[in-house]
Amino acid sequence: MMNSKKILLVQLFSNGDCLYATTVARQIKQDFPNCYLTWAITSSCKSIIENNPFVDDVMIVNDVAKDDIIAFRKFKKNVLKQKSEKIFDEIFITQIMDENQAFYDGCIRSNILRGYPFPITVPIKPVLKLKTEEINVASNFANEHNFSKYKNVILFEFAPQSGQLKMTKDIALQISEKLVSDGNTAIVMSSGIKIFHNNPAIIDGSKLNLRETCALTHHCTFLLGTSSGITWLSTSDGAKQLPMVQILNAQTDWVNPISRDFERYHLPSDHVIELIDFDLDKIIKCVCLALENFEEAKLRFNQPIPLHFKTSRKIIYNLLCYLQFNAIGKYIKVNREVYGNNFKLYFEVISAFVVFPFKLIKNLVTKNL
Repeated sequence: MMNSKKILLVQLFSNGDCLYATTVARQIKQDFPNCYLTWAITSSCKSIIENNPFVDDVMIVNDVAKDDIIAFRKFKKNVLKQKSEKIFDEIFITQIMDENQAFYDGCIRSNILRGYPFPITVPIKPVLKLKTEEINVASNFANEHNFSKYKNVILFEFAPQSGQLKMTKDIALQISEKLVSDGNTAIVMSSGIKIFHNNPAIIDGSKLNLRETCALTHHCTFLLGTSSGITWLSTSDGAKQLPMVQILNAQTDWVNPISRDFERYHLPSDHVIELIDFDLDKIIKCVCLALENFEEAKLRFNQPIPLHFKTSRKIIYNLLCYLQFNAIGKYIKVNREVYGNNFKLYFEVISAFVVFPFKLIKNLVTKNL
């Protein structure tokens, strides 16, 4: 143990991304037996790795904002210096910033796992070890709100932080009111937004933290999600895997559909329905049918997620700003390995080079103004 390696894993945010990275922590412990693993993470996400058997210590980093590439590069320079000073023997950076954007291939999990330079051979299921008190909080919450009287209890992730979908509180309430109108269904509206409603079947889930919400999946029967943190929590080893309907914006930049992710890792997805038409009537009909006959609802409503490479322009622009031509080559190679010689990919890459100087000038002028 005296000669064990001291390793730093850098995955600062967000909650779902940190969940994916728990696989990397597990892999590090396998690849470097007896190592001492420190995880660099923001205070807002540190609860994700509490009680994690593969993490020995936590480095809290609060001076790097989510989209502040300059602050991140400065932080990276500082930790790499710590490696040269032998404070850490190895440093692995999985955060999707700077040159790591080159690993994006339409799935966030694969992007993060590629940030680790060695093969992933451990199970990829995210690791989230619940505490007894968290399990008890969820159980008490279920009893307080009489879950047992309902045939269906839906966990509704309605305020995603992932950028997958923009949904207002009012729209979420409209959906909830329709779904509970049968008297057999309750909905836990899960977000940081407090919900006040006179119908006891519409339940405010904001009082539960993420880990307690994970524990609550064991008391629910269904998930209405938006491919954000709660959705991915439900795929962890601390959760109960629920049948789900996912409402997605297929044209968002960093698209991350659960169906594509599961297909990539050969995971079963027969319990997943995805909707890309943000149509309230269709959402309600789909969920209502899925509660009675999931297989038929999937056949009738499931919508394939179209493949696009619009994120390529953003990634190439970001890499060109720092003249990271090797990373650009890596990005093309990664996506060619997954999608072959796709014309749309090459078109977006070439377009990114063409518009780069104009976009750079515009951004500089806007910044100066």
